[in-house]
Amino acid sequence: MINELPTRFGAISVLALLVVIAAGSFWFLQKSLESGNGVAGRRNLAEPDYTIQRFRYTSTAENGQPDYHVEGEKLSHYPEQDHVEVDQLRVTVFSPTRPPMTLRSDSAKINSARTELHLYDNVLLNRPAPNNSNELVVSSDYMLVLTEQNIVKTDHPVKATEGNTILEGNGMVADSSKQTLTLQGQVNAIFMVPK
Repeated sequence: MINELPTRFGAISVLALLVVIAAGSFWFLQKSLESGNGVAGRRNLAEPDYTIQRFRYTSTAENGQPDYHVEGEKLSHYPEQDHVEVDQLRVTVFSPTRPPMTLRSDSAKINSARTELHLYDNVLLNRPAPNNSNELVVSSDYMLVLTEQNIVKTDHPVKATEGNTILEGNGMVADSSKQTLTLQGQVNAIFMVPK
């Protein structure tokens, strides 16, 4: 029993030293967080916590066919507001019955649930010509995409061109489900006779 005493004393000493180190580390972390000098305190939540260069995301339907592609030059996630900002956004929406529709913008902000896409600067909505009709191109400096409702809208000036027809308004609602485009505000129309 006397021979075991130094072994137990050594084990107890090591254990006590580890407890002191753990308590000191915890105390240091708490003080660092309180003063804002620690690693967690220094992290600026207004800065992105991750960035992806030249990305492409594809969502597929249950049958394995693509629903849509989202791609861009740079994607940055901001944890404080829990949103994503994208440079040079391009969204391609696929349909089994219509040609793919594209949306482009110089920049975009997407909420965390991906239900709202705010498109800014040089925004273009392009619907290729289906079955003997003309391509539709809609442009504005801002558009809001509501993904769950299949709606693209804006309260900014907008220009829609389809063939020889040019429509301009102070707002727009495009409903993909109903296949409608409604211009709002003062609407101007130019119809040119095909040559």
